[in-house]
Amino acid sequence: MHTWQSYRNVQELRAAGIHVEVERSKEKGSCLSDISFTTLGCLGYLWLPPIIVDDSTRPKFLNLITYEMCLDFKIDLGITSYISFLDSLIDKANDVKMLRKAGILHNCLGSDEEVAQVFNEIGTDLVPNSEIYGDIKSKIEKHYYENIFMNWLAQFCHEHFSSPWTFMTFVGTCAHYHSD
Repeated sequence: MHTWQSYRNVQELRAAGIHVEVERSKEKGSCLSDISFTTLGCLGYLWLPPIIVDDSTRPKFLNLITYEMCLDFKIDLGITSYISFLDSLIDKANDVKMLRKAGILHNCLGSDEEVAQVFNEIGTDLVPNSEIYGDIKSKIEKHYYENIFMNWLAQFCHEHFSSPWTFMTFVGTCAHYHSD
């Protein structure tokens, strides 16, 4: 299984037609491993459990990661893998904002920039268990590449035809050249 990924954050997933949504299949409580990916037509949905980020988040996860690294225990590196996965989704404050708006991150820490910094610092140099979220990452990659042409087309249209007037000017220009 490869560990290379072409997307870098939530914003790039969104540009590829992948929406992040809060996992609501459980009535009460959720587990960090409650992460899934589904597709519906050309849209993809990454389902993540909600998490509260506050002053205790950094030390709590650092302690849990340290515990997982102890050689005395045979643990699957679930916390390390979860933080690595979140770190792959969060680069900047805008990524946190999108996760917060989706109801996934509950920011009790302060600014979205602070939350991004927490996950970027905790996630630095971690070596996750590639089997834990490997299937989900593969599904995201498959969706990403199957829709890359449509993504480029959508981005082109968004950048160059952002207003109806721009599009009408383009059509008028094309009609003018074809009539000559």
